[in-house]
Amino acid sequence: MRLRLPLPPNFHFDAIVRSHGWYDLPPFAYDARRSILTTSVADRSRAIPITFQATQGKLEVISEGIERRRLAVIATRVFSLNIHLEESVAAFSGDGNLTRALARGGGRMLRAPTVFEDAVKVLFTTNCSWEATRGMVARLIALAGDEAQAFPPPSAVASFSPARLKARVRCGYRAESLSRFARRVASGKLDLSRWEDPTLSSESLREAILAEHGFGPYAAENLLRIFGRHDFLALDSWVRQKYRKLYPGKKSATDGSIARRYQRFGAFRGLALWLDMTRDWHEEKERLWPRGSA
Repeated sequence: MRLRLPLPPNFHFDAIVRSHGWYDLPPFAYDARRSILTTSVADRSRAIPITFQATQGKLEVISEGIERRRLAVIATRVFSLNIHLEESVAAFSGDGNLTRALARGGGRMLRAPTVFEDAVKVLFTTNCSWEATRGMVARLIALAGDEAQAFPPPSAVASFSPARLKARVRCGYRAESLSRFARRVASGKLDLSRWEDPTLSSESLREAILAEHGFGPYAAENLLRIFGRHDFLALDSWVRQKYRKLYPGKKSATDGSIARRYQRFGAFRGLALWLDMTRDWHEEKERLWPRGSA
């Protein structure tokens, strides 16, 4: 199956792929030289590879074994094609750095094919280095035993006890949270489609995510950012360190300084912060995803 999907204005393949670190976590793999992104999705007892590439003003999506409609849904989600940036363009009109960031394709976040994969990966970024996150993701995929290395669905993760997850994935205290989360999703007690319901307010969605065991403010707000909601700042150690590199000042006053600087952007303050902190990546001042503490 080969799809060619129309692209929104100011779409830039590389800017979305490198919008944050997901491209560096399996099953994603990114060939930056050829501008090709690949991943795999679980389909019953097998994994199906998908390839993405922007060609001639279209997003080309290639896969075997996925019907056309599902493949379009996956591609739309992965590249945030359903996110509209007109309001953020207006909100950033007085800031040259942010306007340039939008013009070169910023504003859309790379997402996994499923909410479950996004949520588990965010859980694995809490209180650890990027290398530790990558290791946990790779070991979870390996534990599921899929030769094609698709991210395991909730039912597969739910089949493992917290003790086994802790021992084999080496995810420490996160094992209990991962197990509970997977069991709730697999059983239908937690409907993750609600987390992408546009009628749900950002405040309500944040509270819903916080209600899940192990998901604190950083995890909840980072998921909101990935979902295209930027009402919150999703502060972590990397953001704080990068902010003070760009805007020197007292470390103890960092959070307050961040809140004041981006307050004027209202519902887009989280996006303004993220585009500001990552501008070096897309201005070729930092060529690789920062691998510091998350």
